[in-house]
Amino acid sequence: MKVGLELSTILSILGALLFLSLIVTIHELGHFLVGRRLGFTIIEFAVGMGPVLLKTERNGIQYSLRALPIGGMCRFYGEDENPTDPRCFHAQKAWKRFCVIAAGPVMNLLCAILLSIITLAAYGNYVPAVLEVSGTDTPAYRAGLQEGDILCAINGKQIVYFSEAVPMIRDADSERAVMTVERDGQKIDLQLTDLYDPTVGHNRLGVTIGQERKLYTFGESLGGSFHYVWGIVRETFSFFGTLFDGTAKSTDVAGPVGTVAYISEAIRYGLEIILRFAIIISVSLGIFNLLPIPALDGGRLLFILIELVRGKPINPDKEGLVHFIGLLALFALMIFLTYNDIVNLIRG
Repeated sequence: MKVGLELSTILSILGALLFLSLIVTIHELGHFLVGRRLGFTIIEFAVGMGPVLLKTERNGIQYSLRALPIGGMCRFYGEDENPTDPRCFHAQKAWKRFCVIAAGPVMNLLCAILLSIITLAAYGNYVPAVLEVSGTDTPAYRAGLQEGDILCAINGKQIVYFSEAVPMIRDADSERAVMTVERDGQKIDLQLTDLYDPTVGHNRLGVTIGQERKLYTFGESLGGSFHYVWGIVRETFSFFGTLFDGTAKSTDVAGPVGTVAYISEAIRYGLEIILRFAIIISVSLGIFNLLPIPALDGGRLLFILIELVRGKPINPDKEGLVHFIGLLALFALMIFLTYNDIVNLIRG
C-alpha cells in the first residue's frame, strides 16, 4: 500500500511538471509562430530544458526534446547581441520585435479561452444559486427571490463566479438595485430595496447561497469563455492589489514548489479540475509576463515602446544590464517563494 501511494505521488508530481512544461511550451510557441511569420531567424525550438534527448532539423531550425520537463525554449539568432548582423533579433524593426515578444503572453491567453470553451461545453460552470430565503422581512423575500434561483447579474454586471456573488451584493446601491436571476430557464429582473443591514454593517440580501452546476451548449460556451477568462483576469489583478496593500498572506502566494504541489493534487481529481487549473495557470502566466518587469516579456515590450517614442533604441548594453538586474531579482523572488512553499507544506 505504501509503495503504491509513493508511486502515485511520484506520478502526480511528474504529471504536474509535464503540465507546467506544456503551458510554458505554448507560451514559447507564440514567440515561434509569429517570429517565423515575420521572417526572424530562429535557431532552436525546444520542449523541456537541459540536455538534448532528441533533435531534428528542418529549414535551418533545430527542433529538440530536452531532458528536464520544466518548460520550453524558442531561441532566436543574435538575441543578446548588438544589431550588427541584419539577421540578429535586435536588428529587426521595432514593431516586429514587439509582435514577437507579445505573442508569448497572448498565446497563453488564447489558450485559456480555448480551454474555457472546452471546459464549459463539457462540464459547465458553478454558479451561485439560492438555497434558502432567510425570512419574510428581508430584501430577498420582498423582491420575490425563490429557492433555486440562479444569481446572474446585479445592476447589469454579470456574476461569473460563485465567489463574486457576495462581494457584488455588498458593493451594490443599498437603497435600490436590480438583481437578474435565472428561473426555469428564463431571465427575470427583480427590484431590491433597503439592502443595508446596520446590525452587520453591510448590505445583506437575506438568503443562503450555494453552488449549482450550470451546463452550457457549445454556442453558450463560446461566449461564456470570455466571461470566464475575464473573471480570472479580474481575480488576478485583485490579488496583485493585496500584494501592494500588504493584506496578502504567505499562504496566498505559491512559488515553483507550491505550484507543482497544487497541480499534482489537481491531477488526482480528474480531467475537469486539470482543465480549470490549466486555465488559471495560462491566464496567470500570460498576465505575469506582460507586467513591465525587467527580464520578462513586459519589460522588453516597455523598452521597445520607449524606442518607438524616442525614435531610436536604448543602448543595448544599458538595456541588457537592466534585464540582468531584473533577472537576479526574479531569481531572488523564486528562492523566497520556494522557501515559503516548503514552510507552508511543512505546516500543512
